[in-house]
Amino acid sequence: MRLSPNYGNIILQNFYNDSPDKVARKILGKLLIRTLDDIVVGGMITEVEAYFGREDPASRASKKGKIGDAMWREPGYTLVYMVHGNWLLNVVTTMDNAGAVLIRSIEPLIGIEHIRLFRGVSQKKLMTTGPGRLTKALKITNEEDGIPIFKDDSSVKIVDYLEVDDSEVARSHRIGVSKDLPEPYRFYVKYSIYVSRIGGRRQ
Repeated sequence: MRLSPNYGNIILQNFYNDSPDKVARKILGKLLIRTLDDIVVGGMITEVEAYFGREDPASRASKKGKIGDAMWREPGYTLVYMVHGNWLLNVVTTMDNAGAVLIRSIEPLIGIEHIRLFRGVSQKKLMTTGPGRLTKALKITNEEDGIPIFKDDSSVKIVDYLEVDDSEVARSHRIGVSKDLPEPYRFYVKYSIYVSRIGGRRQ
């Protein structure tokens, strides 16, 4: 990896106007930042999954309901919903179809002491590895649903940080889905310990 010359610049909306798999690949290495009043927490995105429209059996867009409808929002808006008692943070993609990227894990880098308190764990590795842990660590709930992550004053935003080479990216099939597409649409930083699972079928 190498530092981006635009370190710290917010990622603009047009970055997200692309197919979910392309956004998922591009978003690795970016910095997810959560602001709570005078507290700032966050970290580098290390693991994501791409979800498509009605043609994707694992996507909420393939089912009727508010969550599937929300996947047709403008690119760059959050989609937060609950699964098995955990809030999950997604970013909506592509103007032409339903699609979103699930943020599964980050490497905690900002406000680690606050993250430790929010999560109630001391091991850094366990703070943000997994989508439910991540939202607990950053205090993200449905209150953060439908906000633009491409604006400086948003409570959740994504900014430039590292560029991750293709050689440093691994892929596998998505985790915890009963039906999946033939292609592997989980992307993660190959050598990072801050991912929810190592292995799986890769490409």
